[in-house]
Amino acid sequence: MNRLPLSWRLGLLFALIVALSSGALGLYLYDSFARQLVQRDEIQLLGKLRQLRQLLANTATPRLLLDQPQYLRDTMSGDSNAYIRVHDLQGRLLLDIHPGHEHLPVLQPMAPTLTPARTDIRRWNTPAGVPAAAVAALSPLGARSAAGDGPMVQILVARLYQERAALLADYRQRIWASALISALAAAALAAGLLWQGLAPLRRLAQQAGQITAQRLSTRLPETEAPPEMRGLIAAFNAMLLRLEQGFAQVNQFAADLAHELRTPVGNLLGQSQVMLARPRSAEDYQALLGSNIEELERLSRMIDSMLFLARAEHSAVALQLQALDPAEELARQIDYFQDLAEERGLRLATAVVGSEPLQADAMLLRRALANLLANAVQHAKPGSEIRMAARRLPDAWELSVDNSGEPLQAELLERLFERFYRADPARADSARSSGLGLAIVRSIMTLHGGNATVVQPAAGDISFRLCFPDAAPPAASPAAPAAGARS
Repeated sequence: MNRLPLSWRLGLLFALIVALSSGALGLYLYDSFARQLVQRDEIQLLGKLRQLRQLLANTATPRLLLDQPQYLRDTMSGDSNAYIRVHDLQGRLLLDIHPGHEHLPVLQPMAPTLTPARTDIRRWNTPAGVPAAAVAALSPLGARSAAGDGPMVQILVARLYQERAALLADYRQRIWASALISALAAAALAAGLLWQGLAPLRRLAQQAGQITAQRLSTRLPETEAPPEMRGLIAAFNAMLLRLEQGFAQVNQFAADLAHELRTPVGNLLGQSQVMLARPRSAEDYQALLGSNIEELERLSRMIDSMLFLARAEHSAVALQLQALDPAEELARQIDYFQDLAEERGLRLATAVVGSEPLQADAMLLRRALANLLANAVQHAKPGSEIRMAARRLPDAWELSVDNSGEPLQAELLERLFERFYRADPARADSARSSGLGLAIVRSIMTLHGGNATVVQPAAGDISFRLCFPDAAPPAASPAAPAAGARS
């Protein structure tokens, strides 16, 4: 059924619901009608018994039974399906109105002083399946004396209900026919309504089919759609926006990658071509090889960083979580960068608030801190101070690296974590930085289930903050080796 169109499935389900509901309603009405018919027939049967009792109690009735039984038979029958049998207590048959010669059951008659009720009626079906009912009672024959003496007779009144069975059978056929017709009409009506109701969806499908990689800026209109579909359209438009942004990032990444690779490759080609233009000494060739090695090492670091980012995006970096002392980790970075900071006239300071251990991957944590500190040393104003701090929050550790430098526009702050992005459009520092350090920091924090943010508390002051939550995500697989400390 899943292969059928949605309109067909909904139409068939609607038809099934209509058929079941109309069939259930028909069965209820059929049962009520049948009960009313049975009640009517049984009341009539009891009325016939009561009429016979009154007639037999008449003083002229015994003479009629003896002299003119045929007259009494014609008077009492009134129905070809009525069965009446009267016999005395000795078993002598006085009156027998038995047109169909059906076998009648033997019933225990009620006392003449009792009034028969519906519960005293015996019901059964004949071998032909025709419903039948009978009731028996004792009745005085003729007027009784003051002492209550007089002959008694036994009355058996029965009836076959062929017409009731035929009426109910015809009623059942009408019920099933009406249920079937209702289901077919409901299916046709539902199909038409669904086709009309799904027209906006078909228009949206046609509009969505016109969206290509070159037209990702196209959005589906929400105002023309019914309210039930606006949520879906909004989600689809949001997906298109994400795809458009993703394509733009991919295109920008390709352009930035080409630019970053062009510089070292151009250096390698230019130096080699100049060196080969004429004969050189062995010392010149050694210098060329040394310069080429530096460029190749730069390319190697860039490739390693890109591979790390690719693994991190697919959660292919296995975290080796352990309890770390934030104070020791900050002191480690201070020792590593102390000489480089002194060359630029910078001061390094640390501050730790809290004593609980930090749950993180040691290599990745150190790489993130090293990237931030290297970025701060590179862009801090000479003679200023770089502050590294660790602060315990209720459910996380926050590590920060603050420095003073050139002020940045607010819209550029968040872009600092993009790959190959540099605040300097001229990329004057491309020889010293690959532009991937901060992107790696964000990927490391994503692996830990935390986040990396950047704020500018005051003009020229910039603060990078890393939030390591206590409940870190489980390590992913397959494992990938952690990269070096710097990128």
